[in-house]
Amino acid sequence: MEGLNRMKSRLLVAIIFIPLLIYIMLYGDLLLLIFTNVIIGVSLFEFYKMMKESKREVSMELGIILGLFMPMYSYLQYKNFMDINNFLSLFVVVSIILLSAIRIIKKKVEGSTEYISNTLLGIFYIAFMFSHIFGIRSLTNGGMWLLTIQALMWIADSSAYFVGLNFGRKIFKEGLSDISPKKSKEGFIGSILFTILGMFIIKNIIFKNIGLDNIQLVIIPIIIASVGMIGDLVESMYKREFKIKDSGNLLGGHGGILDRFDSLIFTLPTLYYYFTYVLNMK
Repeated sequence: MEGLNRMKSRLLVAIIFIPLLIYIMLYGDLLLLIFTNVIIGVSLFEFYKMMKESKREVSMELGIILGLFMPMYSYLQYKNFMDINNFLSLFVVVSIILLSAIRIIKKKVEGSTEYISNTLLGIFYIAFMFSHIFGIRSLTNGGMWLLTIQALMWIADSSAYFVGLNFGRKIFKEGLSDISPKKSKEGFIGSILFTILGMFIIKNIIFKNIGLDNIQLVIIPIIIASVGMIGDLVESMYKREFKIKDSGNLLGGHGGILDRFDSLIFTLPTLYYYFTYVLNMK
């Protein structure tokens, strides 16, 4: 019964969430900013909550507030509304001063290093990395690329699961990583192959004018499947350290928001810099 309820919950979330996400990725402007703020804000809440539940020092409130400056700045920057030189340096300085001042005002000494480090980790791991979504959106065919990346990420995750479920550890006896024992090398290879297939289908049927040569139709899916897997394993690493199964239960059977977007946290910045500096996209 529990498994059936979990499946129903997943289906309901997919029916509501997927059409909305498609629209936001393709056409969203302010709506994309709102969406990104929600994803980052909730993910930070879940991440800091996991820390607190594992008895770690962290500033949830200030971390979320500071974290939400990242998508706002990125949105304004890529819309050419503002360009603050050395914003990141300024942001780091202000964040460290504020976090340190709070400890001094509260006269707390023990755990101060952990308090400042943990709070900054959440900001840069989640807010800074995910805010690269606006960098990709600003490129030519940026909306198509955001939707393509998300679609390929779903293909990579799903194919890794189903290939691993049916063929895992039948060729390679060792799993992919001890951090996530259920993941297999066969599943990872399957995710790469199916993601490449998905890229060819998208290029030739859905977004014919996305503009890529055949070699990039192979390289980009490999990046998405590989870096996405790293992002997934990184969140698993944190959850194992915190001894927590899911980052939250907001999406029912899908777990928390961070559970759903952990792969994109690493994939978005990687592809933005690949598109910008290797493919010279504008």
